[in-house]
Amino acid sequence: MHQIHDFNPGIAESGLFWTIRLPADSVHVDLEDATASLDVTDLDIEDYHDLVNALQDGPSVPAMVSYHIRWRGVKQRVKIRDTANNFAGRFIEDTATIAWSAREQGFKFVSDPARTSTNEFSVIGHERNGIFFPQTDAELDSAADLQADLAADTSE
Repeated sequence: MHQIHDFNPGIAESGLFWTIRLPADSVHVDLEDATASLDVTDLDIEDYHDLVNALQDGPSVPAMVSYHIRWRGVKQRVKIRDTANNFAGRFIEDTATIAWSAREQGFKFVSDPARTSTNEFSVIGHERNGIFFPQTDAELDSAADLQADLAADTSE
């Protein structure tokens, strides 16, 4: 198989790659309702043609991508606490659908409709690690509650 497109935001001066800040209103999460969404429209990005060229921050052409992802449903709820690796979280295994498109000069790709998506594994949740690792389950729960309060404040 030959890769002919590699759409990504490039490599930052810090070395961070494949990561870009999105507007806060493009993400909506409601862990109580087990739903989340990510809506991005006409994001300026680069097409590096292939993975090797992208990792070398080689030549690219301007492109735009749009994607709309929906997570919903509950297959199972999982609470994880790994003290050896300072990682804890509350997660919901669910299903997701996505519609995706990209365009650049002389080329356009549009995925099939989101309702036709097939899903192998999807998860949404709240996690804390490293210096933010909660020492108790109560701290994890209160952090998740605070996160939900902050999300509600930004959506108003």
